[in-house]
Amino acid sequence: MIILYSISALLVLLYLMYPLWLMLFTRCNDDHELETDEIKSVSLILLSHNGRQYLEEKINFLLKELSVFKDFEMLIIDDHSSDGSQELLSRFEGRENIRLMLQERHMGIPHSMNMGIHQAQNKHIIFCDQRQRLSENIIQKIVEPLRYKQVGAVSGCISHLDKSQCCSWVRKHENYIKSIESKSGNLIGVYGPFYAIKKDCYSSIPDDIVLDDLYLSIKIIQSKQVRILTDCRIIEDGFSALYDYKRAKRYVLGFLQLLKERNFIRPLKLNQVTMLFWHKYLRLLIPISLFISYIGTGIKGITDIEYMIAFLILTTIGALSLIPRYKIKFKLANLICVNIFYLLALSDITLHEVFYKKA
Repeated sequence: MIILYSISALLVLLYLMYPLWLMLFTRCNDDHELETDEIKSVSLILLSHNGRQYLEEKINFLLKELSVFKDFEMLIIDDHSSDGSQELLSRFEGRENIRLMLQERHMGIPHSMNMGIHQAQNKHIIFCDQRQRLSENIIQKIVEPLRYKQVGAVSGCISHLDKSQCCSWVRKHENYIKSIESKSGNLIGVYGPFYAIKKDCYSSIPDDIVLDDLYLSIKIIQSKQVRILTDCRIIEDGFSALYDYKRAKRYVLGFLQLLKERNFIRPLKLNQVTMLFWHKYLRLLIPISLFISYIGTGIKGITDIEYMIAFLILTTIGALSLIPRYKIKFKLANLICVNIFYLLALSDITLHEVFYKKA
C-alpha cells in the first residue's frame, strides 16, 4: 500500500502540481514591443526523408499557404531518401519559389536544419516535417507573434485528435501544460513537426543532437521567448503509431544527452531549470514507479490471493496493450504501452552504460 500511495503522490506531483505551480509562480510577460508592423517575407524549410506518400499533397498545401506573402521561398531538403522521394521531388525542380537540396548520403535532421538556415534568404523561418496534416491558414498565424521583439520562436500545436478523430487525453493534457508555459514565454520544447523562428535566434545544432527541437528551444529561451499557438494544429496519422520502442529510446537518449551537457543548462534561470526538470525529466520516474508497484503486487500476491488477482489483471492489461492496435483496442492501451517502452528503453540504456564502461 505504501508503494501505491507513493506512486499516487508522484502522479499528483507531475500532472496536477506542475500546472498549478506554473500558474502561481511563473510571471506572464506582457511586453508587446513591435519589431515590425507586418511580416511580408518568409522562408519555409521542408524536411524530407522516406515520406514519398505525403510529399506531393504537403507541398501543394504549403504553396497555397505561402501564397499570401509578397515574398516567399520553399527549401525542400531531402536527406537521401530510398523510397523514391527524390524522384518525386524532381518534378518540382525549376518551379518558382522552390529550391531543392537532395543530399547524396543520410546526414540527419540537425545537418538538414543547419543547411536550410544557411541557405534561407529571409529572416523569418518555418520548419516543417513531411508527414503531418496542418490546419488552414497556419503559416500566416504562426509567424504573427514573430512581429514582437521579445519573441524568438513560435510552435504549432499537435492536436489531441488524430486524422481518424481518435482522442488522446495525454496529448490534451500536454497541450494544456504547454499553453501555460507559453504565457510566461518559456515553452519547454517546441513541437518539431511545425514551428517558426527568427533566423538570428537560431543556434547551429550539433549533428549528434538527438532532440533538436528541445535543444533549440532551450537555447532560445536564454534570451527570447518561445510560445505556442493552440489554433495552429498539427494533425498526426494516428497516436498509436507514435508509441513504439524506437521512439521511446530516442527520447530517453536525447534527455540523457542534454543532461550531460552542463554548459547547456547552466545559462538558464532558476524557474526555467525547474520547468525543464519538472516537465521533462521527472516523468521518467513514472514507468519506474509503475514497474516497482507491479513487482511489489506480484510479491505480495504469493501470500495474498487478492494481490495475486490484481497482479494477473495488471499482467493481462500490459500484454494486451502491446498487441498491434488493429487487433485489440482499449482507451488506456497507448498510455500503458508508452510506459512499458520507456521502462524497456531505460533498462536497455542503463545496462549498456554499465557493461560498456566495464568493457
